Amino acid sequence: MTQTPTPENFNDSENEQFIELVEHLSVGVVKHLPDSSIVLANNKALELLGLSNDQLIGKTPFDPSWHVINELGKEIPGNEHPAAIALSSNKPVRNILMGVYRPLTKDRIWISTTAIPYVDQFGSLKHVIVTFSEVSELKRKEIQLKETNRMVKGILDSSYDMIIVYNENGEKLFLSNSVAEILGHPLETLYTLPAFSSVIEEDAKRTELALDELKVKGTIKYFENRLINATGEVLDFSWSGKWDADLKYIYLIGKNITNQKRHQEELLKSRRLFKFSTEINDLILNAKQPLDLYNGLCEIAVNAGGFEFAFVGLRDDINETIVPYKYAGNELGYLDYFKKHISIKNIPEGNGPSGRTIRDGKLYYCNDIANDPSMAIWRDAALKRGFRSSLTMPVRVDNYTIAQIAIYANKPNFFTNEELDLMKRVNENINYAMNNFSVAVKHETAQNQLLKLSQAIEQSTSSVMITDVNGVFEYVNPAFCKTSGYTAEELKGIKSSILKSGYTVEKEFATLWQKISNKESWVGEFCNRRKDGALYWVNAYISPVVNAAGIITNYIGVEEDITQQRETLSTLENKNKRLAQIAWEQSHLVRAPLARILGIINLLKHEFIQNDDKENFIVHLKNSAEELDAVIKSIVFKTNE
Repeated sequence: MTQTPTPENFNDSENEQFIELVEHLSVGVVKHLPDSSIVLANNKALELLGLSNDQLIGKTPFDPSWHVINELGKEIPGNEHPAAIALSSNKPVRNILMGVYRPLTKDRIWISTTAIPYVDQFGSLKHVIVTFSEVSELKRKEIQLKETNRMVKGILDSSYDMIIVYNENGEKLFLSNSVAEILGHPLETLYTLPAFSSVIEEDAKRTELALDELKVKGTIKYFENRLINATGEVLDFSWSGKWDADLKYIYLIGKNITNQKRHQEELLKSRRLFKFSTEINDLILNAKQPLDLYNGLCEIAVNAGGFEFAFVGLRDDINETIVPYKYAGNELGYLDYFKKHISIKNIPEGNGPSGRTIRDGKLYYCNDIANDPSMAIWRDAALKRGFRSSLTMPVRVDNYTIAQIAIYANKPNFFTNEELDLMKRVNENINYAMNNFSVAVKHETAQNQLLKLSQAIEQSTSSVMITDVNGVFEYVNPAFCKTSGYTAEELKGIKSSILKSGYTVEKEFATLWQKISNKESWVGEFCNRRKDGALYWVNAYISPVVNAAGIITNYIGVEEDITQQRETLSTLENKNKRLAQIAWEQSHLVRAPLARILGIINLLKHEFIQNDDKENFIVHLKNSAEELDAVIKSIVFKTNE
């Protein structure tokens, strides 16, 4: 500020001289009286403050219309204005930066202000001269620079990527906030740690070589390594960098690609699992026999499933062991060791996944062969061949485990929940197919038996009928048709009551239905009526057909035609009755002559009988014999009638 000399007392003439002196200055000049009011101002002051002379004259630093702010944007109270401080302290205040609001243009300018107090010879304050010049452009650039720096820092600190600056000695010059957030250490701690101390040991050499390449080429677009955070979690990172040869600075930007790598692995895994399950299902659909499944499954497990090794082991109950049948992958002699150290008994050799699978019929897995106690017997042999995880699935037919499928992976913790769910579904599909093979064999056997039975029934001389639960015909064999006179087509859908003749009482029918409705068989005789009206007798056996739920679905009747037997029996009975009647009627006729013959024979034995008497007795004997002969002939004649 230009300091203007003034006399001890200004009169009007002197004021005019003062104004003329400062009017052409490029800085604003105002004069405050001891009461703090403004009494003089040059045109530059009016221009900078955006006020007219009338508006400015008389204002004090305490006028609330100033709206003056400091560099922090905070409004400056009246007692802190430079003029007020100079007035109250009688000391100069220099180069105070102020933001002044201009009401006419409704904007704010920045001015650098100096206030100089003037005193008389007695030390009393006479006035304060305030000078100020515009520094808005400088302030704007300063603000812009600060904002730019703040924005850059904000961008760096808000970036999720790690931004690190090292000098050529590996000392950290800058770490973005994301470094602390990702690694889990305070920034203050990270600055004190050795360079690249978070890089895992396996990746340290690779990182060193990448930094050497960076210094040679000046830039490096991509390299990967892994860092370990405060919780022990290993994170995957990709890096790009620049080498400033002049400053000897290394600028690195690290992107956390852990999730990306996991997503890629999950995607590859999903594709692998999809291919594996698809090919297994195709194998199941196209297999003609169980061995087709065994022969193809191991190859699919290795080639499509990405497993290191797979084999099928058959159950051997005689020797209580598991016999390897088919394998694929890096066997490397493992099965020879397996055969010598495996059992299906509940002993140490049988308590690994394979033995338990055979015994329990369940899926078992081991996700850490190196440390799982159940794999102690096979651990060294497995690890030597790169097997780190294993899984065994049972092959079951009719709830009996006939084989096991064992698969091995080259990584620990290979069998995730997703992998296990897939294996369980694959196992279910395999067992379903195996049971279908069994069912098919049983079905074929049953069909052959049914065919034999059907032919036997068709050719049987016994009448066979099948009805529904209401007694409606569903099937009759040829013998039934021959006996009843109806064709099978005529009887189908007709109730069996069509054969009723009326000779069997309803009570007997009620007994029949009561028994067969209670799932009991009924045996008895019927007198049926043929289609032509003739009667015939049958000896019937009727039995209910009960399904698996215990419900009666049909009735089967087997009948023998006993009409001829009944007629023969009736004839014999009639003849026996006739003979009995004849015997009863003729018995006294036979006994009379027979008694006389016997009496005469006894008389002839005595010596006192005279010859003349003997001749008479002989005549009587002859007559009695002839009478007996006539009676016998009569009986024979009547019997043959």
